[in-house]
Amino acid sequence: EGEVAPPAGALFSCACRDVLGWGFSEGRLEIFHGAGEWLGLRLPHGAAPQVVARLQAVTRGCEAQELALPRGAGGRRGFRVDPSGVVTAVTRFSFAETAGLRPGA
Repeated sequence: EGEVAPPAGALFSCACRDVLGWGFSEGRLEIFHGAGEWLGLRLPHGAAPQVVARLQAVTRGCEAQELALPRGAGGRRGFRVDPSGVVTAVTRFSFAETAGLRPGA
């Protein structure tokens, strides 16, 4: 089967400082950037580790982790997030802290 050539030019562009993180699995990469925006890409087989290595080299982002956190007493989440989606505070001894969530994530 023939491969589809990528279009000429950039597919996506943002400043390295705007990359918050990424998530990947074989064949798929999600890049989280800006104010909680994201972009999903399909990658050729085996390309994810190389793309992730490049992201690690040029951004301050890191691999994203999905956490399913129950609410604590009074329905509180146990953490605060700023408008750009970055965690600003985590309540001591909360489910969020126990799961490993930290400010700056």
